[in-house]
Amino acid sequence: MTLETVTLGGGRFWDLEAVFQQLRGVKTVQCGYAGGHLAFPSYEAVCSGDTGHAEVVRLQFDNEVLAFEEVLEVFFKVHDAYTPANVGGQIASPLRSVIFVHSSQQRTSAREFVKQIDRIANAKLMTEIAPCPEFYPAELEHQNFYRNHKEDTYCVEFILPKIMRSREIFKKKLAA
Repeated sequence: MTLETVTLGGGRFWDLEAVFQQLRGVKTVQCGYAGGHLAFPSYEAVCSGDTGHAEVVRLQFDNEVLAFEEVLEVFFKVHDAYTPANVGGQIASPLRSVIFVHSSQQRTSAREFVKQIDRIANAKLMTEIAPCPEFYPAELEHQNFYRNHKEDTYCVEFILPKIMRSREIFKKKLAA
C-alpha cells in the first residue's frame, strides 16, 4: 500500500467528503480550510469570504487502488470547475475549485489533466493548482456531515445527487 495525500476544494466540503468516502482506496477524508491568510479560521469566518480560505477536503488514498488521475476524474465530475474564483465580489471564494498538491508529480499530473479537459470541453477550467498551504481541520460538526445528517435538506437536495452520479460513473471503484 502506497498512501498519497491531496487537498481539494470544489464547492461545499461536505459534498466532496461524502463522494470520496464512497470510493475504494480512500483511507481518510477530512474537511477543512486552506489557502487563506488567517490562522485557525472558523467556518463562519471562512464562509464570510474575508479569510481567503477555500473549503477543502484532505484525502489520503492508496494510489495502488485509486490512482491520482482517478481522484481527479471524480473531483471534476462532481463539482463546477468553470466558476471563477472571484464570486460576488470576493477575491477568493471559499467555494472555489482548487487542487492543493502535495508533490511535484501531483502538480504535473493535475496540470496535464486540466489541459486535457480544457481541450475536450473547449472551455477554460477555473481550477487553481498550487502547492498545499497550511491546512486547518474544520470543526467536528462538519466532519462526516452526510453520514450524520442524511435527512437534512441540504444532504437530500445537493449531496445525495452527487453521490448517486458518482456511484453510477465510478461503480467499479466503490468501497464494499
